[in-house]
Amino acid sequence: MSEIPETGERRHSPRHKIKLAVDLVLENGTILPATSRFISGTGIQVFCDSWVTDEIEPRGIQVHSVSHIKLKTVAELPVNHTHNKLYAHCKIVSVQRLSQNEFALNLAFTGFENGTEQVLDSFLSLYQQRKIKVETIDLTDF
Repeated sequence: MSEIPETGERRHSPRHKIKLAVDLVLENGTILPATSRFISGTGIQVFCDSWVTDEIEPRGIQVHSVSHIKLKTVAELPVNHTHNKLYAHCKIVSVQRLSQNEFALNLAFTGFENGTEQVLDSFLSLYQQRKIKVETIDLTDF
């Protein structure tokens, strides 16, 4: 009898549902507004409007490759009754158009500034300990 592999979570790091204001900083210094939907130890999903996506890729974010685009995310994470800033360098993994004017960007962390990876680790640890509503999703949901 052969073993059937588990069909659960395939991510290296579980995603946690959270709504935060996020600044997307392009390589030219332009700062664009977005809102997070999920965060994990390896990346973040943000929602933005078509104006933001046009700033990221003026030729069309869904019809041109975006995997080469690097940006920085800046967000304040609530840790121990304070808000600590997370500065993370990211690459765009994928983009989904949700409506005429709303997009979801899936970003993978590629590096952190000023030791803020510890801010993320602390936030995720507290998030899990408090048993705040945690939702994980499967890659097929993207």
